[in-house]
Amino acid sequence: MASSFSSSTPCTQITPQDALFIVDTQNDFMEAYAIPEGAKPNYDIEPYVHDGKVRAGSLAVANTSAIIEPINEWIRYFNQNGGRVFASLDWHPRNHCSFCRNGTQPTNPGGYKPRGGVCGPLPSYGFNDTGRCQDSVAQDDYKNGSLMQWPDHCLESDFGARFQPFLSIPANATVVKKGWDSTVDTYSAFGGTESLQGYPFDTKDKKPELSARDDLGSLIAKANITRFWTVGIALDFCVGGTVLDALGKNAKTQRPKPESISLVSLVLPCTRAVDPSGSGAEMLQNAIDAGAVVAHYASPVDAIAEVCSQTAPEEA
Repeated sequence: MASSFSSSTPCTQITPQDALFIVDTQNDFMEAYAIPEGAKPNYDIEPYVHDGKVRAGSLAVANTSAIIEPINEWIRYFNQNGGRVFASLDWHPRNHCSFCRNGTQPTNPGGYKPRGGVCGPLPSYGFNDTGRCQDSVAQDDYKNGSLMQWPDHCLESDFGARFQPFLSIPANATVVKKGWDSTVDTYSAFGGTESLQGYPFDTKDKKPELSARDDLGSLIAKANITRFWTVGIALDFCVGGTVLDALGKNAKTQRPKPESISLVSLVLPCTRAVDPSGSGAEMLQNAIDAGAVVAHYASPVDAIAEVCSQTAPEEA
C-alpha cells in the first residue's frame, strides 16, 4: 500500500488526516482485572468491583487488560500531534438477535440458553430460526455452517456496554454505535452510526436516532481521513471486520473502500483475539492479504516508524 503523504510531509508525522480507531474496548469484552495503582476510573465502578478486581465481562477476551495503557499512549500521542480519535461501541437492545438465548428453544438438540451462551458454529449446533439475525452476513454464515451466537452482552447503557473505565477516550472523540437494530448483527464498525452523546459516553441512543445519523464511512469521508490506525477488541471479529471494510476487502459485507483512505494499519500489540491461534491467526492473515500494514510495536512512535519503513522506504 503506497504512502498517502507528499514529499513535504514526513510519513512519521501525525496530522488531522490520521485516525486512531479504537474498536469495542468495552467492559463486557474485558477479563477480570485489578484496579491500576493510583488510577482513577472515568465513572463509578464500585458495584462491579469484587475482591479488588473489576469483574469480567459476559464475553470476556483473555489478556485484554494489558492493552488499555498502550491504547491510552496512542490516544495521548494523537491528541498531542493533531490526529483524530474514533471509537466504536457495541450497543445492543435486550432482544438482540446475536444473543444465543433469542434463537434457541427448549426443544433444540443444542439445548436452551435462557441467559445466553456461546452457540456455534451453526446450524450444526441445533439452532432454529427463532430470533435469528436477518442481515445478509448472518444469513450467509448460517447457510455456510459458520454462524456464531453469543451471551447477552453490551446492553445499551448498561455497565457492560460502556468503555473500559480506565480507557482515556477524549471528549472530542467521534463515537459510532453498532448492533442497535435488534434484527441485524454488525461486527465491523463500518456498520455503525455516529452517536451524538457526550462524554463520558453513556447516554441511551436509540434506534430512531441512530438510524438517521451518518455511518462511519461518511464520517471518514467528511474528515478526509487518509490513514487508519486500528486497535481494540476482538481481532478475529470486530477489529478484523473493521480493518477489512477500511480496505474495501470484506467479502462478507462487500462495503466499498472509503475513497480517502490510502493506508490501513493494524497495531497488533493493542488488540486481542477470542481464539489467538485459530480464528485470530486466520483473521490476521486475511488482513495482511487484503493490504493491511501490521505494526508490531505497542509504542506509537516505534509502530509508526515501522509502518513508514514499509510504506515509505525512502524515509526509513
